[in-house]
Amino acid sequence: VEFVVGIAEILQAVSLSILLIPVVYWFLMSFQTEKNRHNESKIKSPSITILLPMRNEERNVIRKLESIILEILEVDSASLLVVDSGSEDNTAEIASSFLSNTFQEGRWEVISWSEPGKSKAINRAVANLESEIIVMTDADANVSPGWLEIIIQRLSDKEIGVVSGLEDGDFSEIDKFNSYYRRKSNWLRIKESEYGSTPVLEGSIIAWDAQKIGKVQVDEGVNADDAQIGMISIRKGFRSIIDSRISFHDFEKKKRSFGESIRRSQGLSIVLLKNADLAFLARRSGFRWTMINAISLYVIFPWMALIFSINSSVAFYQNPEISLNWPFFSILSVISIAIFPSGRNLLTGVAISLISHFQAIVGKRHNVWNPSR
Repeated sequence: VEFVVGIAEILQAVSLSILLIPVVYWFLMSFQTEKNRHNESKIKSPSITILLPMRNEERNVIRKLESIILEILEVDSASLLVVDSGSEDNTAEIASSFLSNTFQEGRWEVISWSEPGKSKAINRAVANLESEIIVMTDADANVSPGWLEIIIQRLSDKEIGVVSGLEDGDFSEIDKFNSYYRRKSNWLRIKESEYGSTPVLEGSIIAWDAQKIGKVQVDEGVNADDAQIGMISIRKGFRSIIDSRISFHDFEKKKRSFGESIRRSQGLSIVLLKNADLAFLARRSGFRWTMINAISLYVIFPWMALIFSINSSVAFYQNPEISLNWPFFSILSVISIAIFPSGRNLLTGVAISLISHFQAIVGKRHNVWNPSR
């Protein structure tokens, strides 16, 4: 019995120590001041391609194109490329018809093929692009005005290879979990970007400097193209950042589905694991702790939370005493977390991560999907 109790205590101590890594990191980041000021330099009209991957987007295609055209109309060096991959509706036809009647000929193109998959669309499109700056944005993302000018400014900084935006938390109130996650995540990513780089970007609006990071080719078997592109930049010694002045929300302000959250969680976790060496070998030493925290939070934390909860329940069941012992305090902490709304949101995030990880283990991947919003 003493041997079993000893192992339980060790397991509890180890899981608790790992669970505290993101807490300590968060605390330390709150004291960080901006290390990297905006160091934009003037560049003469960089060539820009706005890349719009689409699949079955009849509902969004026109309103997305309208918002894009308004943004790039005065930027003569910017062109538009709609990439339709595997649509079963009239996305490509609608896009071509709309652009031919509203936008200058020679500044846009619509290409399509039968094979679905956003990653495949990105790779095939980027392989033939010679633009200095590539901006990719999702069809369902309504991006705040002024985003193109901000992107050009930030990428003129010689240290920055990738810049992304943030989902506007004010438009997530109908989705309590997503609203909670966005507030916490956005704060941390802003801090990480001010200090160095962040590994968590947003594919709904992301841009990169092709002259700095080269031709982007993402792993087509993995989701999270945004995180993959950010890692390419970081590996080459450039910063990957978010800029809080670039915000977006989906056009219809719908609640994010549970399946969509699982898809995003799985993709990010896999990308973090594939780039785990950056926790020790990143060219910018400040990013190493950021990577350690990201792996701890998104990959290890959910499993440690599960182990901690099960271990607490088993230990208290074996010794159900309300006294100054670790089984009682452990089960009390689990119950307390479940009572408070923020704690329930945390448990929801843990559940999403565990499901996404389990699906990845058994071979169920989400690299090809139909739009849900």
